[in-house]
Amino acid sequence: MHKHTIKLLNILAVLGLSHLVVLYTAVIQNTANEPLNYHPDGPFWLALQCFLAQYITFKCYQHSSAPKLTSSNSLIKVYLNSSAMFILTNTGLVLGLEWFIGLNPLDYRHGLLTMLLSFLLHLLIGGALMSFLFFNEAQKQHLAHSQTQNLLAKSQISALQQQLDPHFLFNNLNVLSALIQQDPDEADDFLDEFCSLYRHMLETNKSQFVSLGKELEFAVTYMTLLNKRFPNAYVLKINLTQNAAAFLIISGALQLALENVVKHNQAHQHQPIVININLQDDYLIISNNRQDKYQKKHPNSLHIGLHNLKERCQLLFDKSINIEQDSNTFSLSIPMQANHKDDIFLATECTR
Repeated sequence: MHKHTIKLLNILAVLGLSHLVVLYTAVIQNTANEPLNYHPDGPFWLALQCFLAQYITFKCYQHSSAPKLTSSNSLIKVYLNSSAMFILTNTGLVLGLEWFIGLNPLDYRHGLLTMLLSFLLHLLIGGALMSFLFFNEAQKQHLAHSQTQNLLAKSQISALQQQLDPHFLFNNLNVLSALIQQDPDEADDFLDEFCSLYRHMLETNKSQFVSLGKELEFAVTYMTLLNKRFPNAYVLKINLTQNAAAFLIISGALQLALENVVKHNQAHQHQPIVININLQDDYLIISNNRQDKYQKKHPNSLHIGLHNLKERCQLLFDKSINIEQDSNTFSLSIPMQANHKDDIFLATECTR
Protein backbone atom coordinates (compact mmCIF):
# COMPACT_ATOMS: atom_id res chain seq x y z
CA MET A 1 0.00 0.00 0.00
CA HIS A 2 1.27 3.51 -0.82
CA LYS A 3 2.72 5.61 2.03
CA HIS A 4 0.34 8.51 1.42
CA THR A 5 -2.64 6.16 1.52
CA ILE A 6 -1.47 4.70 4.84
CA LYS A 7 -1.04 8.19 6.32
CA LEU A 8 -4.52 9.26 5.17
CA LEU A 9 -6.11 6.12 6.60
CA ASN A 10 -4.26 6.69 9.87
CA ILE A 11 -5.51 10.28 10.15
CA LEU A 12 -9.10 9.24 9.42
CA ALA A 13 -8.88 6.37 11.93
CA VAL A 14 -7.50 8.61 14.70
CA LEU A 15 -10.13 11.31 14.08
CA GLY A 16 -12.92 8.73 14.01
CA LEU A 17 -11.67 7.08 17.20
CA SER A 18 -11.38 10.47 18.95
CA HIS A 19 -14.97 11.36 18.11
CA LEU A 20 -16.21 7.97 19.32
CA VAL A 21 -14.30 8.21 22.62
CA VAL A 22 -15.52 11.73 23.35
CA LEU A 23 -19.08 10.82 22.38
CA TYR A 24 -19.01 7.66 24.50
CA THR A 25 -17.66 9.60 27.49
CA ALA A 26 -20.41 12.18 27.11
CA VAL A 27 -23.11 9.48 26.89
CA ILE A 28 -22.05 7.55 30.01
CA GLN A 29 -21.75 10.81 32.02
CA ASN A 30 -25.13 12.08 30.88
CA THR A 31 -28.22 11.79 33.10
CA ALA A 32 -31.78 11.38 31.93
CA ASN A 33 -32.82 14.95 32.72
CA GLU A 34 -29.78 16.74 31.31
CA PRO A 35 -28.73 17.53 27.72
CA LEU A 36 -25.79 15.62 26.22
CA ASN A 37 -22.58 17.34 27.38
CA TYR A 38 -20.62 16.92 24.12
CA HIS A 39 -17.75 19.36 23.48
CA PRO A 40 -16.99 19.73 19.74
CA ASP A 41 -13.36 20.63 20.46
CA GLY A 42 -12.86 17.46 22.54
CA PRO A 43 -12.08 15.14 19.59
CA PHE A 44 -9.57 17.69 18.27
CA TRP A 45 -7.51 17.74 21.49
CA LEU A 46 -7.74 13.98 21.88
CA ALA A 47 -6.62 13.48 18.27
CA LEU A 48 -3.60 15.73 18.90
CA GLN A 49 -2.61 13.53 21.84
CA CYS A 50 -3.00 10.40 19.68
CA PHE A 51 -0.78 11.88 16.97
CA LEU A 52 1.75 12.85 19.64
CA ALA A 53 1.75 9.25 20.93
CA GLN A 54 2.34 7.96 17.42
CA TYR A 55 5.08 10.51 16.72
CA ILE A 56 7.02 9.74 19.91
CA THR A 57 6.64 5.97 19.41
CA PHE A 58 7.83 6.17 15.82
CA LYS A 59 10.83 8.37 16.72
CA CYS A 60 11.85 5.95 19.49
CA TYR A 61 11.58 3.14 16.96
CA GLN A 62 13.73 5.00 14.44
CA HIS A 63 16.44 5.90 16.96
CA SER A 64 16.57 2.57 18.71
CA SER A 65 20.16 1.26 18.87
CA ALA A 66 18.92 -2.34 18.91
CA PRO A 67 18.05 -4.13 15.63
CA LYS A 68 14.60 -2.93 14.67
CA LEU A 69 11.97 -5.20 16.13
CA THR A 70 13.96 -8.36 15.48
CA SER A 71 13.59 -9.62 19.04
CA SER A 72 11.18 -9.34 21.94
CA ASN A 73 13.79 -7.44 23.98
CA SER A 74 14.15 -4.66 21.41
CA LEU A 75 10.38 -4.52 21.01
CA ILE A 76 9.83 -4.08 24.76
CA LYS A 77 12.66 -1.56 25.01
CA VAL A 78 11.20 0.66 22.28
CA TYR A 79 7.71 0.43 23.74
CA LEU A 80 8.78 1.27 27.31
CA ASN A 81 10.94 4.20 26.20
CA SER A 82 8.20 5.66 24.03
CA SER A 83 5.61 5.12 26.76
CA ALA A 84 7.68 6.94 29.39
CA MET A 85 8.45 9.82 27.03
CA PHE A 86 4.82 10.19 25.97
CA ILE A 87 3.44 10.05 29.53
CA LEU A 88 5.84 12.77 30.72
CA THR A 89 5.44 14.94 27.62
CA ASN A 90 1.67 14.63 27.33
CA THR A 91 1.08 15.11 31.06
CA GLY A 92 3.25 18.22 31.06
CA LEU A 93 1.50 19.70 28.02
CA VAL A 94 -2.03 18.93 29.27
CA LEU A 95 -1.44 20.27 32.78
CA GLY A 96 0.41 23.30 31.46
CA LEU A 97 -2.36 24.15 28.98
CA GLU A 98 -5.11 23.66 31.58
CA TRP A 99 -3.25 25.87 34.06
CA PHE A 100 -2.59 28.52 31.40
CA ILE A 101 -6.24 28.84 30.41
CA GLY A 102 -7.40 28.46 34.01
CA LEU A 103 -9.38 25.28 33.40
CA ASN A 104 -8.05 23.17 36.29
CA PRO A 105 -5.79 24.07 39.21
CA LEU A 106 -2.55 22.14 39.58
CA ASP A 107 -2.91 19.41 42.18
CA TYR A 108 -1.34 16.02 42.89
CA ARG A 109 -4.51 13.98 42.30
CA HIS A 110 -5.29 15.56 38.91
CA GLY A 111 -1.68 15.08 37.82
CA LEU A 112 -1.81 11.34 38.61
CA LEU A 113 -5.10 11.00 36.76
CA THR A 114 -3.65 12.74 33.69
CA MET A 115 -0.63 10.44 33.78
CA LEU A 116 -2.92 7.40 33.98
CA LEU A 117 -4.98 8.60 31.02
CA SER A 118 -1.75 9.23 29.09
CA PHE A 119 -0.60 5.69 29.87
CA LEU A 120 -3.90 4.21 28.64
CA LEU A 121 -3.81 6.38 25.53
CA HIS A 122 -0.29 5.23 24.68
CA LEU A 123 -1.21 1.64 25.47
CA LEU A 124 -3.91 1.86 22.79
CA ILE A 125 -2.33 4.12 20.17
CA GLY A 126 1.35 3.33 20.74
CA GLY A 127 0.61 -0.38 21.02
CA ALA A 128 -1.29 -0.35 17.74
CA LEU A 129 1.58 1.47 16.01
CA MET A 130 4.15 -0.93 17.47
CA SER A 131 2.11 -3.86 16.18
CA PHE A 132 2.00 -2.30 12.71
CA LEU A 133 5.74 -1.59 12.74
CA PHE A 134 6.48 -5.12 13.93
CA PHE A 135 4.29 -6.63 11.20
CA ASN A 136 5.82 -4.36 8.55
CA GLU A 137 9.38 -5.17 9.66
CA ALA A 138 8.61 -8.89 9.72
CA GLN A 139 7.27 -8.66 6.16
CA LYS A 140 10.40 -6.84 5.00
CA GLN A 141 12.67 -9.40 6.62
CA HIS A 142 10.64 -12.25 5.15
CA LEU A 143 10.80 -10.66 1.70
CA ALA A 144 14.55 -10.06 2.02
CA HIS A 145 15.05 -13.65 3.16
CA SER A 146 12.96 -14.95 0.26
CA GLN A 147 14.90 -12.84 -2.23
CA THR A 148 18.20 -14.07 -0.77
CA GLN A 149 17.01 -17.67 -0.96
CA ASN A 150 15.83 -17.17 -4.55
CA LEU A 151 19.18 -15.68 -5.55
CA LEU A 152 21.00 -18.54 -3.84
CA ALA A 153 18.78 -21.11 -5.54
CA LYS A 154 19.28 -19.47 -8.94
CA SER A 155 23.03 -19.45 -8.37
CA GLN A 156 23.00 -23.12 -7.41
CA ILE A 157 20.81 -24.03 -10.39
CA SER A 158 23.07 -22.09 -12.76
CA ALA A 159 26.10 -23.93 -11.39
CA LEU A 160 24.36 -27.26 -11.84
CA GLN A 161 23.31 -26.40 -15.39
CA GLN A 162 26.88 -25.52 -16.28
CA GLN A 163 27.91 -29.05 -15.29
CA LEU A 164 25.75 -30.46 -18.10
CA ASP A 165 27.70 -28.94 -21.00
CA PRO A 166 31.02 -30.78 -20.53
CA HIS A 167 29.16 -33.93 -19.49
CA PHE A 168 27.12 -33.97 -22.71
CA LEU A 169 30.06 -32.90 -24.85
CA PHE A 170 32.39 -35.59 -23.49
CA ASN A 171 29.95 -38.44 -24.16
CA ASN A 172 29.22 -37.40 -27.74
CA LEU A 173 32.82 -36.66 -28.65
CA ASN A 174 33.58 -40.25 -27.72
CA VAL A 175 30.94 -41.36 -30.23
CA LEU A 176 32.32 -38.98 -32.86
CA SER A 177 35.86 -40.27 -32.28
CA ALA A 178 34.76 -43.84 -32.92
CA LEU A 179 32.86 -42.85 -36.08
CA ILE A 180 35.87 -41.01 -37.51
CA GLN A 181 37.87 -44.21 -37.38
CA GLN A 182 35.10 -46.35 -38.88
CA ASP A 183 33.36 -44.10 -41.41
CA PRO A 184 34.52 -40.48 -41.99
CA ASP A 185 31.46 -39.62 -44.08
CA GLU A 186 29.15 -40.88 -41.39
CA ALA A 187 31.20 -38.95 -38.86
CA ASP A 188 30.71 -35.76 -40.88
CA ASP A 189 26.92 -36.26 -40.89
CA PHE A 190 27.02 -37.04 -37.21
CA LEU A 191 28.96 -33.84 -36.52
CA ASP A 192 26.39 -31.72 -38.40
CA GLU A 193 23.50 -33.23 -36.45
CA PHE A 194 25.46 -33.05 -33.22
CA CYS A 195 26.14 -29.33 -33.70
CA SER A 196 22.45 -28.70 -34.31
CA LEU A 197 21.53 -30.76 -31.26
CA TYR A 198 24.12 -29.06 -29.08
CA ARG A 199 22.92 -25.63 -30.20
CA HIS A 200 19.38 -26.59 -29.19
CA MET A 201 20.65 -27.76 -25.81
CA LEU A 202 22.47 -24.49 -25.18
CA GLU A 203 19.31 -22.53 -26.00
CA THR A 204 17.08 -24.58 -23.71
CA ASN A 205 19.63 -24.48 -20.89
CA LYS A 206 19.17 -20.72 -20.70
CA SER A 207 15.80 -21.45 -19.10
CA GLN A 208 15.07 -23.46 -15.99
CA PHE A 209 12.16 -25.25 -17.68
CA VAL A 210 11.39 -26.52 -21.16
CA SER A 211 8.24 -27.91 -22.75
CA LEU A 212 7.99 -31.68 -22.45
CA GLY A 213 7.18 -31.79 -26.16
CA LYS A 214 10.48 -30.11 -27.06
CA GLU A 215 12.38 -32.32 -24.64
CA LEU A 216 10.89 -35.40 -26.27
CA GLU A 217 11.88 -34.11 -29.70
CA PHE A 218 15.39 -33.65 -28.36
CA ALA A 219 15.34 -37.23 -26.99
CA VAL A 220 14.33 -38.65 -30.39
CA THR A 221 17.19 -36.79 -32.14
CA TYR A 222 19.61 -37.82 -29.43
CA MET A 223 18.71 -41.50 -29.84
CA THR A 224 19.01 -41.14 -33.60
CA LEU A 225 22.61 -39.98 -33.23
CA LEU A 226 23.34 -42.74 -30.73
CA ASN A 227 22.03 -45.45 -33.04
CA LYS A 228 24.34 -44.29 -35.81
CA ARG A 229 27.13 -45.57 -33.60
CA PHE A 230 25.20 -48.60 -32.30
CA PRO A 231 22.63 -49.58 -34.99
CA ASN A 232 19.37 -50.91 -33.50
CA ALA A 233 21.02 -51.31 -30.10
CA TYR A 234 18.68 -48.82 -28.43
CA VAL A 235 14.93 -48.61 -28.87
CA LEU A 236 13.07 -45.53 -27.64
CA LYS A 237 9.34 -45.89 -27.04
CA ILE A 238 7.33 -42.80 -26.19
CA ASN A 239 3.89 -43.83 -24.97
CA LEU A 240 1.84 -40.81 -23.97
CA THR A 241 -1.89 -40.65 -23.38
CA GLN A 242 -1.78 -36.91 -22.53
CA ASN A 243 -0.68 -33.82 -24.39
CA ALA A 244 3.06 -33.35 -23.96
CA ALA A 245 2.51 -29.59 -24.30
CA ALA A 246 0.61 -29.60 -21.01
CA PHE A 247 3.79 -30.11 -18.99
CA LEU A 248 7.06 -28.34 -18.26
CA ILE A 249 10.17 -30.29 -17.29
CA ILE A 250 13.57 -29.18 -16.08
CA SER A 251 15.74 -28.44 -19.10
CA GLY A 252 18.09 -31.29 -19.93
CA ALA A 253 16.32 -33.71 -17.59
CA LEU A 254 15.44 -36.27 -20.24
CA GLN A 255 18.90 -35.95 -21.75
CA LEU A 256 20.47 -36.86 -18.39
CA ALA A 257 18.10 -39.80 -17.99
CA LEU A 258 19.03 -41.20 -21.41
CA GLU A 259 22.73 -40.64 -20.83
CA ASN A 260 22.45 -42.56 -17.57
CA VAL A 261 20.86 -45.51 -19.39
CA VAL A 262 23.57 -45.54 -22.08
CA LYS A 263 26.41 -45.12 -19.61
CA HIS A 264 25.49 -48.02 -17.32
CA ASN A 265 24.12 -50.59 -19.77
CA GLN A 266 25.61 -52.66 -22.58
CA ALA A 267 23.43 -52.84 -25.69
CA HIS A 268 23.61 -55.02 -28.81
CA GLN A 269 21.57 -55.35 -31.97
CA HIS A 270 20.30 -58.73 -30.82
CA GLN A 271 19.92 -57.62 -27.19
CA PRO A 272 18.74 -54.02 -27.41
CA ILE A 273 18.06 -51.70 -24.49
CA VAL A 274 14.39 -50.75 -24.66
CA ILE A 275 13.65 -47.35 -23.12
CA ASN A 276 9.99 -46.62 -22.31
CA ILE A 277 8.73 -43.12 -21.54
CA ASN A 278 5.34 -42.75 -19.84
CA LEU A 279 3.38 -40.20 -17.84
CA GLN A 280 2.01 -40.83 -14.36
CA ASP A 281 0.27 -37.90 -12.68
CA ASP A 282 2.85 -35.07 -12.70
CA TYR A 283 5.86 -37.35 -13.15
CA LEU A 284 7.67 -38.47 -16.29
CA ILE A 285 8.64 -42.15 -15.99
CA ILE A 286 11.70 -43.39 -17.89
CA SER A 287 12.27 -47.14 -17.56
CA ASN A 288 14.55 -49.65 -19.26
CA ASN A 289 15.69 -53.24 -19.07
CA ARG A 290 19.00 -53.66 -17.25
CA GLN A 291 22.10 -55.04 -18.96
CA ASP A 292 24.81 -53.70 -16.70
CA LYS A 293 28.21 -53.03 -18.21
CA TYR A 294 29.98 -53.89 -14.99
CA GLN A 295 29.27 -54.72 -11.38
CA LYS A 296 28.97 -51.48 -9.44
CA LYS A 297 30.63 -51.25 -6.05
CA HIS A 298 27.69 -49.15 -4.84
CA PRO A 299 24.60 -50.28 -6.79
CA ASN A 300 22.31 -47.72 -5.11
CA SER A 301 24.56 -44.70 -5.63
CA LEU A 302 23.65 -41.75 -7.84
CA HIS A 303 26.22 -40.70 -10.42
CA ILE A 304 26.96 -37.16 -11.48
CA GLY A 305 24.11 -36.87 -14.01
CA LEU A 306 21.33 -38.11 -11.72
CA HIS A 307 22.81 -36.32 -8.73
CA ASN A 308 22.72 -33.09 -10.74
CA LEU A 309 19.11 -33.75 -11.71
CA LYS A 310 18.14 -34.57 -8.14
CA GLU A 311 19.56 -31.29 -6.82
CA ARG A 312 17.83 -29.20 -9.49
CA CYS A 313 14.46 -30.87 -8.92
CA GLN A 314 14.80 -30.27 -5.19
CA LEU A 315 15.57 -26.59 -5.70
CA LEU A 316 12.91 -25.88 -8.34
CA PHE A 317 10.03 -28.20 -7.35
CA ASP A 318 10.86 -29.05 -3.73
CA LYS A 319 10.48 -32.62 -4.97
CA SER A 320 13.08 -35.26 -5.59
CA ILE A 321 13.47 -37.73 -8.40
CA ASN A 322 12.37 -41.30 -7.62
CA ILE A 323 14.43 -44.33 -8.54
CA GLU A 324 13.16 -47.90 -8.55
CA GLN A 325 15.32 -50.77 -9.66
CA ASP A 326 15.72 -54.51 -9.41
CA SER A 327 17.90 -57.04 -11.19
CA ASN A 328 15.89 -56.70 -14.43
CA THR A 329 14.61 -53.14 -14.72
CA PHE A 330 15.55 -49.57 -13.85
CA SER A 331 12.94 -46.81 -13.53
CA LEU A 332 13.44 -43.06 -13.04
CA SER A 333 10.58 -40.66 -12.18
CA ILE A 334 11.13 -36.96 -12.87
CA PRO A 335 8.72 -34.33 -11.43
CA MET A 336 7.06 -31.84 -13.78
CA GLN A 337 4.69 -28.88 -13.58
CA ALA A 338 1.76 -27.66 -15.63
CA ASN A 339 2.46 -25.69 -18.80
CA HIS A 340 -0.04 -23.05 -19.93
CA LYS A 341 1.65 -22.34 -23.28
CA ASP A 342 0.67 -23.99 -26.52
CA ASP A 343 3.00 -26.51 -28.12
CA ILE A 344 2.83 -29.39 -30.57
CA PHE A 345 1.34 -32.72 -29.56
CA LEU A 346 3.89 -35.46 -29.54
CA ALA A 347 2.62 -38.99 -28.81
CA THR A 348 4.43 -41.61 -30.78
CA GLU A 349 6.61 -44.68 -30.65
CA CYS A 350 10.09 -44.26 -32.03
CA THR A 351 12.68 -46.83 -32.98
CA ARG A 352 15.93 -45.51 -34.37
